[in-house]
Amino acid sequence: MTFGKKFREDKFLFPKDATPINHGSYGAVPKRVYETYKKWLHKDFQFPDEFMHFFQAQEMEKSLKVVSKLVNTDYKNLAFVPNATSGVNVVFRSFPFHKGDTIVVSSVIYDACGNTIDFAARRNGVNLKIVDITFPMSEKTVLSRFEATFKQVLETKKTGSQVVCIYDAICSMPGCRMPFERITELCRRYGIVSCIDGAHSIGMIPIDIQAIGCDFYTSNLHKWLYLPRGCAILYVTPKFHDAIMPFPISHSYKDQEFYKRFLFTASNNYSSFYCIPEALKFVNEDCGGFDKIRSYCRKQGNGIIAHFGTDHLVSVTEPSADDLNFMVTVKVDLPKDKQEFFARSFKNKQFENEVRDFVLSDLLRKSRTFVQFGWHNNFLFVRFSCQIYTDLQEYFWGYDQFLKELDRFYASDLFQKWNNRSACTSRCCKL
Repeated sequence: MTFGKKFREDKFLFPKDATPINHGSYGAVPKRVYETYKKWLHKDFQFPDEFMHFFQAQEMEKSLKVVSKLVNTDYKNLAFVPNATSGVNVVFRSFPFHKGDTIVVSSVIYDACGNTIDFAARRNGVNLKIVDITFPMSEKTVLSRFEATFKQVLETKKTGSQVVCIYDAICSMPGCRMPFERITELCRRYGIVSCIDGAHSIGMIPIDIQAIGCDFYTSNLHKWLYLPRGCAILYVTPKFHDAIMPFPISHSYKDQEFYKRFLFTASNNYSSFYCIPEALKFVNEDCGGFDKIRSYCRKQGNGIIAHFGTDHLVSVTEPSADDLNFMVTVKVDLPKDKQEFFARSFKNKQFENEVRDFVLSDLLRKSRTFVQFGWHNNFLFVRFSCQIYTDLQEYFWGYDQFLKELDRFYASDLFQKWNNRSACTSRCCKL
């Protein structure tokens, strides 16, 4: 097979005028997986009573067994959840916190999960400790900051209190691989409960839960495993099986087996989960396996690095062919005045929402593409998601379209509004 744009036209559902370079946000569904999805929908909708009685739980369990082999754990340690954010919610809304416990979280946590942690901390009277992570940053520095925070927390920890740490496998924004395996080792060394937000991990990188040795792990399957949205897994170590409950609490609340509590949580449609065997067939039969997928995406990532230069690449470690993940984050060169403007304005969430809508709406309407961008460590960045259905030149073209939209933004009334506001605020702060 030959990956790239032609592969996209043959195997995926994208319209011909689209240039999809943002796989990391929502994933993409191959045609053969979509056809399987439709068959399961039809089977369910055709006769719900029959389907729920004879197929629903059985197919869910079958798919759990398939995933368990992929991540190397007993399927009874796994549960299906709609997405990784839901997985984090299940853990932190169920965990037996007590007043005085501590949650350790990195500063680059996904916003939705950060809100979940804030809710859990406030609700339970739990202390919150932030590990400051700013990219680019060496793996050694990342680990030393986590370890220093652990030591600080444990020095003041009351006898009997618990410490839970949540961290990413691969950060969303900017898209950087974290040394999550070694952070987990630190958690075990210091007696800290470990929770990995692996939203972007399964499919992108090999995952061996038994080897990692974490307490909790959650990952989307709709991103890098080519499944329809609404499909993710949650791993819970046996020690916490009794504590972790589905959301919502439903008929299976009192089931003694952990995984069975999640097989039916409400009257939902679970067709995405039934497609897991078909998605793996796509990976193996149409793509030649994960190694070939990763090799192609790694080659694309290296091509992006060669084009923009390592000075423009944001990562946890020095970029190399061996450790590069599928998401590549590139700094945007800005004139000094625009740099200062964004540095002031991005502190306001309303500005972030308005500028993103302004730029991305036009990108979608006119250029038929979507370029993820954000602000981190005093620089503007774009995030590319390398995939088997794109050609390398499409990322460069998308970047050029993004720059054109930035120029349009600079000439807009929206820019003038925020420039005047931020300039005024800046002057007022100096008075």
